[in-house]
Amino acid sequence: MRMIFLIVSFLTGAVALYAQTPVVKVAVLLYPGMELQDFAGPADVFIKAAEITRGEYQLYTVSMKQEWVYSEGHVGIQPDYTIRQMPKMDVLVIPGASMGTIDSLSKDSAMLSLLRQYQDSVSVVMSVCTGAYLLAAAGLLDHQKATTHFFVADDFAKAFPGITLVRDVRYVDEGNILTTAGVTSGIDGALRLVERYSGDRIAAMVSRGMQYTPHREEAWPQAPTGMNLKGDADVICGMIAIDKNVYAEYKGKRYYFCSETCKKAFLKNPGKYVPGP
Repeated sequence: MRMIFLIVSFLTGAVALYAQTPVVKVAVLLYPGMELQDFAGPADVFIKAAEITRGEYQLYTVSMKQEWVYSEGHVGIQPDYTIRQMPKMDVLVIPGASMGTIDSLSKDSAMLSLLRQYQDSVSVVMSVCTGAYLLAAAGLLDHQKATTHFFVADDFAKAFPGITLVRDVRYVDEGNILTTAGVTSGIDGALRLVERYSGDRIAAMVSRGMQYTPHREEAWPQAPTGMNLKGDADVICGMIAIDKNVYAEYKGKRYYFCSETCKKAFLKNPGKYVPGP
């Protein structure tokens, strides 16, 4: 009888302890034209962390409006919440996009106000790839270290001289701000946060489950000689248009494309991809 009592007491205590385990709530911001892997990589990390820890992470998606959001590759995602409906969160993830989209959002007062609003109400704001431009435009990176996609590193450094750009890394962790380099680096940044909240063991289990080897330092590849991301980026997909024979003229300006597929998409509705005067 005494043994049964001890077992019951132990199980009751274990259940109570588990129930008191804080849940890390992660919100990923969705917006039209975002890079799909910038969203999917970190999201998958937190989903797998939730499975391994039996619910210690909760992931949801948010957007400015309650409507389908289409990524850079035109993959549709239905957000869980609008910004106004969004429950309290611990981590806010900001994906990147092509520079055309980023340039537009960097001038969007609603987007910048959103980032400033949540800077002090969350534990961590994390950007992926060119999402660092949005944090910088909102003033969140002033006098801090940060990183971004290697293709735009020089432009970023010139545009924001008050920010210390760190090269040859996958992410920069400044405590309440975490910036990552290009695309898949978002996985490294998310794993870094899992390590922070749940320890090395859980982070290692997540990375093994994803068959991914995380690392912080990495020698950046060299951008193609003479390439300019803003000037040579395909306005449809954001890829560098290396073949200068694939182009279209619109309103007196020449636009280059990475493929005939992107060129055809542009010609169907040029005004959709090129902002007006």
